[in-house]
Amino acid sequence: MTHEPLIPLRADAARNRAAIIAAAAALFRRDGADASLEEIARAAKVGSATLHRHFTSRQALLDAVFIGVVDQLCRDGREILASVPPSQGLWTWLEWIAIHCAAQDALARLIRDGAASPEYQAKSVEVLEETGRALLDRAVAAGAARADVSVTDLLTVVNAIAGAARPGDVHRLMSLVRDGAVPRGEGDGAKTEAAPDQITDLGPGRVCQP
Repeated sequence: MTHEPLIPLRADAARNRAAIIAAAAALFRRDGADASLEEIARAAKVGSATLHRHFTSRQALLDAVFIGVVDQLCRDGREILASVPPSQGLWTWLEWIAIHCAAQDALARLIRDGAASPEYQAKSVEVLEETGRALLDRAVAAGAARADVSVTDLLTVVNAIAGAARPGDVHRLMSLVRDGAVPRGEGDGAKTEAAPDQITDLGPGRVCQP
């Protein structure tokens, strides 16, 4: 899932674009959708004209930030798939989503409220479900999730928790979800404490939305 220009950028232009997106994420997180584009340009160390060449509207810039969040979340899922045991991987990833979606900053609220363009919201669901499906398949094979549980169901519950819970309550609520989704009669073997070290090691300050 990308929001890249049709014509490949020169190296310096690509660096400017990445700097603008990073600065925008920080300022949208602090100030919400009304963050000053002039301040974003200054934080990215580019001129206003450069910002507007890359992003013709505030919405286009918000969409680029949103896509970056979703792409990072998918990378996290692939990293977990490769490094975390099957019985824990799915739940580590889902709790990671919930923790960062429940963050009480302005960017998290924007993403929860659907501020991105509809086409990108729809695509984000598609790519997140693809990532989650690989984790779910491994969890089912390991006896850590029921075969009748779908990724869509799990992301719906995670989104509801993120929208209603305080960050400090996420682990407890996700534990309830996990306990309800393991095969009956096998729950004791499938339960694992959500490894907080694995979750926080993915990196600080990310905010994710299914």
